[in-house]
Amino acid sequence: MDWLILAFLGTIFFSGAGVLDKLLLSNCTNDSTAYIVCQTLIQQLFIIPVLLFAEIDFTYPGSLIALLFGCMQIFPTFFYMRALQAEEVSKVSALECVYPVFIFMGSIILFGEMLDLKCCAGGAMLILGTFILSYKRGGSLHNTDSRYAKMLKGITSVSPTIKLFMAYWILTAIYYLALKYLLNSMDEWNFHVWSSIGTLIVIMPLMSRQSVRTGVKNIFGQGSFAVGALISEEALQFLGQIFSLFAYAIGSVTLVSSVGALQPVLTVILIMTLGVLAPKLARGLNERTDRESLAQKGVAFLVVLIGIYFVG
Repeated sequence: MDWLILAFLGTIFFSGAGVLDKLLLSNCTNDSTAYIVCQTLIQQLFIIPVLLFAEIDFTYPGSLIALLFGCMQIFPTFFYMRALQAEEVSKVSALECVYPVFIFMGSIILFGEMLDLKCCAGGAMLILGTFILSYKRGGSLHNTDSRYAKMLKGITSVSPTIKLFMAYWILTAIYYLALKYLLNSMDEWNFHVWSSIGTLIVIMPLMSRQSVRTGVKNIFGQGSFAVGALISEEALQFLGQIFSLFAYAIGSVTLVSSVGALQPVLTVILIMTLGVLAPKLARGLNERTDRESLAQKGVAFLVVLIGIYFVG
């Protein structure tokens, strides 16, 4: 069960990184592209200890494929950050965690993994829990005299961020399915270093845009708090990636991915803890805590937890 411990630790660190992402995007910048560039630049700092303590070398074609993986992974990040700007972090983390369903289907085709009825039911509950969490009250209707408007008034609608996640789910599932293949011929440390360099290669052309350079300068120019929070976010992201890589290397890609569905639950726990320890920071997350919202999240999380139990 080593893979389970590693996957759970990775999920905890990813949850913390997600909360810090929301705080920084809400309080320090409204330019998600500039923020991703800053993330990538800070990410390179964490290559240094790996280079010092792990044996990193260039192998063909493994290193080139890892570079390609790093280039590919930046694209779902754009969709994720835009969704995070528009929606509560707990809902975004829940929507993010639908990608294991796509991994289930890919695992059957690529790895010949057979999923029984219990696993299929678990996947269906993961989807159901996510859609429960993504629903919100419809906006006000201008033509309130219309009979149809009265019928539609108060009906819930799907969060618009779900459109952003359609591409995110597919790209992320492809990434993790291919990752399982690559880790059979490359160790986790080498993969992390070369994929990080690949991400850096992709964001460098973005720096040619004046708006992005200005956004990056503004973020780094906001003082020690913003820079410290960004470094902390990338430290959590680094730990989440490393633990997840080791989990995928020794465990089933389907089961490891299903543990990631715990992220929205852990995110809410972190937000509640932050509300007690640092209420001013917690308010910056713009997380709804009214009775109706908490009830909706509670039901959704319960369905997700049952789904994880069935899948596992």
